[in-house]
Amino acid sequence: MKGKAQLNYLIDLPSKSEWLRYFFEYKSLVDLTFRKIESAEINVVSLPLAFLIRHTLELGYKTNLLELEKVSDIKANIRYQLKGAHKIDDLHKEFEIQVQAIFIKYSIDRQTQSQFNKHNENLTLLKRQFHKLDEFSYAFRYPVQNDGTTPNFETKVNFETNQKLNFKEIKELYEKSIVLLLYTTDVIDEHINN
Repeated sequence: MKGKAQLNYLIDLPSKSEWLRYFFEYKSLVDLTFRKIESAEINVVSLPLAFLIRHTLELGYKTNLLELEKVSDIKANIRYQLKGAHKIDDLHKEFEIQVQAIFIKYSIDRQTQSQFNKHNENLTLLKRQFHKLDEFSYAFRYPVQNDGTTPNFETKVNFETNQKLNFKEIKELYEKSIVLLLYTTDVIDEHINN
């Protein structure tokens, strides 16, 4: 009788040192978690899962920006230090700037632009939810802000007004919008190389 397959615990880290690899691995873990999680289990993994989703978005933006700037000939404004390094609203704005510049530079057809805008609406909604709850990428990792004392999520007297995260909605938005971060560079490449 065959036993359960053994895990390969020895991982070569230098082979994983590309932005795209980081993005794919975080995305894969989010996808795996959504596939495997059972209903009530979300309560015991909500913060790490929220962080993983948010970080996947951040990596997706940065991965795309580094590729898009090569095509747009406009240096992407990506910060790697201090608070601004993790602001997904700034990364999203830069992503839109880069894509629009490429649309203009290469006269990308209206249908492709329309498809981008449709997917971008979902990505914008997802980004807004995460930005509102975790602007600087601390809230899902630590119980306090970077001053060490201020709670990330204020407890209200009326429990109904406390901040909440609906993972059903997040999962649906994530699935609809992650395709934009996965395939934007492929679609652009296809259009400019034809």
